[in-house]
Amino acid sequence: MLLLRVSYRVRAHHVAAFEEIFAQQVRPLINAHQLDFRGIWRTLVGDVGEYMELWEFRDMQDYEERWLPLLNDSRLLEIFKTTGPMVEGERFTLLTPLGELG
Repeated sequence: MLLLRVSYRVRAHHVAAFEEIFAQQVRPLINAHQLDFRGIWRTLVGDVGEYMELWEFRDMQDYEERWLPLLNDSRLLEIFKTTGPMVEGERFTLLTPLGELG
């Protein structure tokens, strides 16, 4: 299993618009691509407008076969034209479990 952690900040004055776009436009694309989207979180205490998404994949092959088509979907690329200026500091981290320790 692999987890993809996507983190970024949304400028405070764009938070409401960003969340609406995510819910109304991005989420249906996630479902259409049948991705295992674990959820999106935002910071309550700390940096304002900080978000984190978690995605699950079976392995690297699954990641490449399912994540890359979403990123190249023309509908998502069109959405990025609007959300791109709202987002800063994007970080993509691919995590693998250590198994049981101890």
